[in-house]
Parts: sequence; C-alpha cells; structure tokens
Amino acid sequence: MPAERYLFLIKGTLVLAQPLAAPETGELLTSLLQQGFAVGPLQVWASNAEQALACYEQAAQRRAFGDILAGSEPGLAGIGA
Repeated sequence: MPAERYLFLIKGTLVLAQPLAAPETGELLTSLLQQGFAVGPLQVWASNAEQALACYEQAAQRRAFGDILAGSEPGLAGIGA
C-alpha cells in the first residue's frame, strides 16, 4: 500500500488520523471542526491510519521527553514545529 499524507484531528485525548487526499476529507474536516476538534500541527506519511497514529504517538513521546529534559511541563504544544 503506498504511503499517504495524514493529518490529525484532536479533541481532548481523542486523536483521529485522516488521509489528506481522501475524497471525504473536506466534508469530514468541516463536520469535526464544528464539533470542536482541532487540526493538529503534525502531518506524517503513512501506509494506513494505524501507522499514522503510531507516528503521532512517537512524536508525542519525543516531545514529552524533551520537555522533561528542558525542565518544563510535558505536552503536545509545538509538535511538528
């Protein structure tokens, strides 16, 4: 399966991975944004949503570890920046 670019929709602790080029993405984004989801700052290339979410989790863990080393509170702010 070829890799696709995924974006992440976030609301609280819920994270959804959505392929950017999928036909339903525009309509889905509109609906989820109206429901209070936010588009995360990180985008990844992955073969499927499961792989994309694993990449997201790895980035979150790296960020939290970096925050700990820097002596600040762990969080997702700035992932992909």
